Amino acid sequence: MNVLVFDLKGKFAHFRKFYTNSSSMSYLFPPRTTLMGVVASILGIERDSYYDLLSSENLYITARVMFKPRRIMQTLNYMKVENPNGVFAVKDHTQVPFEIIAAQDNNVVYRVYLRHRCKDIYEEIKHRVCCGKCEYPIYLGAAPFSANIEYVGEYQGEYIQGEGDIVTPINKDYIKDIKFNYDDMVLVRERVPRDFFEDRMIKEAATYIFEERGKDLKVSLNCDFVRLENGENIVFM
Repeated sequence: MNVLVFDLKGKFAHFRKFYTNSSSMSYLFPPRTTLMGVVASILGIERDSYYDLLSSENLYITARVMFKPRRIMQTLNYMKVENPNGVFAVKDHTQVPFEIIAAQDNNVVYRVYLRHRCKDIYEEIKHRVCCGKCEYPIYLGAAPFSANIEYVGEYQGEYIQGEGDIVTPINKDYIKDIKFNYDDMVLVRERVPRDFFEDRMIKEAATYIFEERGKDLKVSLNCDFVRLENGENIVFM
């Protein structure tokens, strides 16, 4: 199978947790639903019209953290609007904590791996990524945080069973055993959405395990993982 690989790069990111309250907390990596939106922007598909085309049954996708992250809490001063007329005559404001993902040294970078069941759609995505021709702007979760796409390559992959060093987030239901092969390993567990219904309600959510800085995890799995010709092992979300 062919797997397309490209990087998403930006200065900051914010992927709002679906279960957070008024404080806007962020995931460390882009959920699958966010990556669906990135692909839809590349192809020029309008909002809320791609949930079936890019569902987990059709689009196989995941992302790897490629930087040392740091979390920044800022307070945003929002307008407090209680009716339509309040937009034009703002009297009050409300302050909301907002978590931002940044890199300790340079840019925020996520490496995206994808394939699609439809060859024509896959080839169109590859063409646009290679040429840098995205139909809509790309963002890292929120409108203030624009991103660039950099083509990395296209690699042959094969499904492997058993144990491997996985570089992407792994669904906890797939994990039979984890071997801690680093002294400074930082494991993160996040529950993130996977698919939407047509009305943008969450169709499915799953819990993922990953190393905070994108280091590989030596795990034994009860499912197949993909080994790429460049030596990376991945599991699609």
